[in-house]
Amino acid sequence: MNAPMLLSGQVLEANASAIVVAVLVAAIVLLIVLSRRQKPAGKDKEATLKEPERPRSLPSTKEVFAPEPKAAEKATAEAKGEETPWELMDEQELAAAQKKAAEAAEKEKKRKEADAEKAREREKKAQEKAQRESAKTSEGEVQSKAEDSQSKAEDAQKKAEDEQKKAEEKARKKAEAEARAEAARQAEARDRALKEAAEAEKARKKAEAEAEAKAKAEAKRKEAEAKAEAQKKAEEKDKPAAKEPEAPARTLKDGLGRTRKEGFIAKLTTLFAGKQIGDDLMDDVEEALFTADIGVRTADRLLEAVKTALSKKELKDPSKVWEVLRNEAQKILEGAVGKPIGTPQPGEPLVTMVLGVNGTGKTTSIGKLAHKLVHEERKVLLVAGDTFRAAAAEQLDHWARRVGVPCVKGKDGADPASVVYDGVKQGLDEKVEFVLVDTAGRLHNNVNLMEELKKVRRVMGRAIPTAPHEVLMVLDATTGQNGIQQAKLFKDATDVTGIILTKLDGTAKGGVVLGVCDELKIPIKWVGVGERVADLRPFDPKEFVDELFAPPS
Repeated sequence: MNAPMLLSGQVLEANASAIVVAVLVAAIVLLIVLSRRQKPAGKDKEATLKEPERPRSLPSTKEVFAPEPKAAEKATAEAKGEETPWELMDEQELAAAQKKAAEAAEKEKKRKEADAEKAREREKKAQEKAQRESAKTSEGEVQSKAEDSQSKAEDAQKKAEDEQKKAEEKARKKAEAEARAEAARQAEARDRALKEAAEAEKARKKAEAEAEAKAKAEAKRKEAEAKAEAQKKAEEKDKPAAKEPEAPARTLKDGLGRTRKEGFIAKLTTLFAGKQIGDDLMDDVEEALFTADIGVRTADRLLEAVKTALSKKELKDPSKVWEVLRNEAQKILEGAVGKPIGTPQPGEPLVTMVLGVNGTGKTTSIGKLAHKLVHEERKVLLVAGDTFRAAAAEQLDHWARRVGVPCVKGKDGADPASVVYDGVKQGLDEKVEFVLVDTAGRLHNNVNLMEELKKVRRVMGRAIPTAPHEVLMVLDATTGQNGIQQAKLFKDATDVTGIILTKLDGTAKGGVVLGVCDELKIPIKWVGVGERVADLRPFDPKEFVDELFAPPS
């Protein structure tokens, strides 16, 4: 039997002994009580009547120690040295005996508990000892097994290392053999490659020599062709440009046809036809003028001139009113006198900067001006400064080839100022007489466009200090009052010195000429009355007024 089971048995045995002692003490007390209560029936009844019944667990002193002649028995027991029996004790002795018995039972109980505790301690120590011994035994076995495994692993590793060394040695010998064979093959290939390279180098030198000789011959041929082409261009340059056969030009009257038939002149003609002018008719004249494209300011000026120059009687004469309107219109046109903003020095070309919104006919007008100058046997150079509009440079270059003049142009999107500077400088170096510069023409209310035009103008001055000598703005006559607003913006940016009025033949808004000259004081220099080259005409104020205000029939 192991130690834990032995200790458990001892504890159970001690507890059983304590229980037996307690049971014996209780039995003795019960026997004493029962023996004291055995009395005659009459006396019991009397006692019952005299005293209340007491708990059975605690007999009364009278019952336990009833006066009986037992003193001799008590003395005999004491004389013998024996303990006094319970039934011979008095009340105090019995209580003391009971207390002593209880203390003895308690003491015995504590002794048993102490013995049980010691037994548990011994059992615990025995368990710990057994666990330690078991752990030592297991650790030893594990260590022994580990050592055996390690030994086996070391043997296996040693064996593997030996086999690896043998394999490496075998592979090394094989690699050395293959390397020797590869070296032999490479040496053979190198010798073959050197031989082939030598042959290729020989062939290359031969080919280079042949190509060089061929290139020299080609260069000489091209040089001869270039010289011949340059000589041909020089000869063509010295010749006057071939003149295009001009178709009969349209007259100014043709160009003002729609204005006379549909514009404010037509309205006035209808009002004056065979009538005397009264107050009501003057109101109609005023309405016709104010609703025309000549502008409110110009219409008011014409009416004031009529009212001031004629008496009430004369106001009724249509011919006199017509004459006053014609004279005042001529004053307006002649009052707009433009002056060149610069004068070219001897040897310098006259540089003309041409402005205008896209679609007004700006590039076409430049081409027609170049054509007229060439027919006057003048040397002209065109500069394509509009690098923003697609195909603008190509369009101007087409006109240059058509009229036989050179054209300077850059790539699409190039800096316009740079292209213009190169063109003006080339014109100065080549001693041309006129340089016509095309410029960008995006929306007229675009601030960036105006700044770009100012920049282009400044750059011209770097090439030729007095340039530009003239700034012409191209206006589309069909735009009416919008053309006047365009002219105002361009004038503020570049000091416009003259107007080229295009598409006059295609509109009834010819009266815009009066508005431009009256409000802006900018003279009309050229007027377009058709599509042909000859249809761009110098503007003559008197001729314009005569055709516009011809007396109504």
